[in-house]
Amino acid sequence: MKLLTILAMLSFSIITLNAQTTMCYKENHSNMATINTTKLDGGICNGEKSTKDMQNEGWTTEDIKINNNNYIYIFKKVTSENVNMEELENRVLQRIQKQNVEKEKLEKEELVKSKIKNGEKIYTQKCALCHGKNGGKDTYGKDPINTLNLRDFQTAIREYNTGERSEKRKADFGREITPYAKIMLPYAQILTPNKINNIYVYLKSLKTSKEDK
Repeated sequence: MKLLTILAMLSFSIITLNAQTTMCYKENHSNMATINTTKLDGGICNGEKSTKDMQNEGWTTEDIKINNNNYIYIFKKVTSENVNMEELENRVLQRIQKQNVEKEKLEKEELVKSKIKNGEKIYTQKCALCHGKNGGKDTYGKDPINTLNLRDFQTAIREYNTGERSEKRKADFGREITPYAKIMLPYAQILTPNKINNIYVYLKSLKTSKEDK
């Protein structure tokens, strides 16, 4: 919705709320035909204004109560006094900004949920057998993968593809090579950066859930 439309709608709402209400009455008036031109007591009428006078000044009759020869009128007048348009615009802009922040927050939450769901699927199919249900299994003498930060997690998988964790590079890196590198290579080759990130987010969600309990 365009800002001008929102401002117009909100302005109308505020003007509607800025209404004056008054109650006038007339006791013991037996002639209903003349009540509209008879001066009413109380409220703004104060013995000086009739129903017709009030209507001429922009008041509307909100309610009428008649009990025998006694009349009670409720008048209402809408006014735009004290409406600060600059303040009104700021309030609208703040509301829009708040809505955008809330929308962005919801979108981020949905994105995380999507990553967790996707990461869980990949991890369950490709990783759980060796690394356990939550990435905490110590396999082939390797540290649990759920203790790694994102950078180390990404680096570890990338090094299987670059050969830095293979037997060919053993002399260069001084590492003790186990069959684990050969087992991991086919999995590392199919893990794109996006899939790696999703797996990481999924494992961290398990850790957070466990800590929250």
